[in-house]
Amino acid sequence: MNSVNTHIPRHAVSIAREILEDSPLLVVQGARQVGKSTLVGQAVDPQRAHMVTLDDPLERAFAEADPAAFLQQAQGKTLVVDEAQRVPALALELKRTIDADRRPGRFAITGSSDLLRTPGVSDSLAGRAEFLRVYPLTPGEIMERPEPEDWVSWILDDAAGANAGNVSYSGGDELRGMVLAGGYPVPVQREGERRKARWFDSYVTSLVEHDAPQLAGGQFPSQLRALLRHVAEQGQSELVKAKTARAFGIGETALGEYLALVERMYLLDVTPGWGVGFTNRVVKRPKIAVADSGLAAFLSGLTPEKARVAGGAELFGATLESFVGTQLRAQSTWSRERFSLHHYRERDKEIDIVVELADSRLILIEVKAAETVTERAWKNLDVGSAPFKDRVAARVVLYSGTRAVTMKNGGVPLHVLPVSSLWQHP
Repeated sequence: MNSVNTHIPRHAVSIAREILEDSPLLVVQGARQVGKSTLVGQAVDPQRAHMVTLDDPLERAFAEADPAAFLQQAQGKTLVVDEAQRVPALALELKRTIDADRRPGRFAITGSSDLLRTPGVSDSLAGRAEFLRVYPLTPGEIMERPEPEDWVSWILDDAAGANAGNVSYSGGDELRGMVLAGGYPVPVQREGERRKARWFDSYVTSLVEHDAPQLAGGQFPSQLRALLRHVAEQGQSELVKAKTARAFGIGETALGEYLALVERMYLLDVTPGWGVGFTNRVVKRPKIAVADSGLAAFLSGLTPEKARVAGGAELFGATLESFVGTQLRAQSTWSRERFSLHHYRERDKEIDIVVELADSRLILIEVKAAETVTERAWKNLDVGSAPFKDRVAARVVLYSGTRAVTMKNGGVPLHVLPVSSLWQHP
């Protein structure tokens, strides 16, 4: 259960500790090699925890042969089980064990696929477990900033209008490099594109040849790598199943199963449409994207050099949009505010990201890859008409430049901010 990034503090550690204080079972989920075991290791007291991994054949055999005894081996300590999806039958035994003793902090398990959608898992563990998604490292974590980023709360506090201009922001080539590096702990710490690419190539090969067949019971797409590459080459874009299925010579049902598999493996993020039901003009299709921008860049062949030229610049723009979504999803783990992410498109109007807060307020976001922007950048952020009227708390244009400007004019604030304000805000 060792991890190369043990020295990098994860911002979600405080949430993991809260769950261990409140619940008998912490379930930490995320893609392979994203840092799940590291986070759990930072959250528990090593003197009061017993750690095992089901990647170990002996431990896996023990769990399969006698799950009850396996779960009792910690002798009063927190039992940490890595890659718990390897033995689906553990879920039912966890239910029985927890029902007999509901003390908080008894178990912490990690999984690189969605436990609730793993074949063979016969219980949802509802009321017994709390789930925590681990995302790739954020730029704030990579820089080891002591305070977790909370951009949505910063915007809602109107702090962007007060002090956003007092910060030295990253932009241009520096920003492109950060976006295309992504947040997987191992490659982000490697020097040189060749070394990073070698890690990603081995990573994808392992997922396609080992993890996917195991999760799908042997029934998995032979074109999985090509499908991931196809999604990466689109950036964050609407899923048109019929078109994609034709491109691969498969049916829409099969495509849906393939996409569900990679989503279960936390390799794909889905952004639903917002406003469905307000008008029949709203496009209902979700947007999909590879969950880590570094993995997406590897799959699509996008480099910082290509991102500056025609063709590559357009792909970088779509990749940048997915990167922004990933940062906001990660921050939602620990943010003071509860929120969800959506996109919005009518026939004549599109908004890249709609942040919907728990109290139904909205933050509308446009993402631009350009280093300078004009009024055209926020033309779609009109809030005077339905369905946005009276619900919008702020409008934001995020771009690749370094200057921050706020325009109020008595209405809903419009913030023009660097993308790097997501982690460099005061």
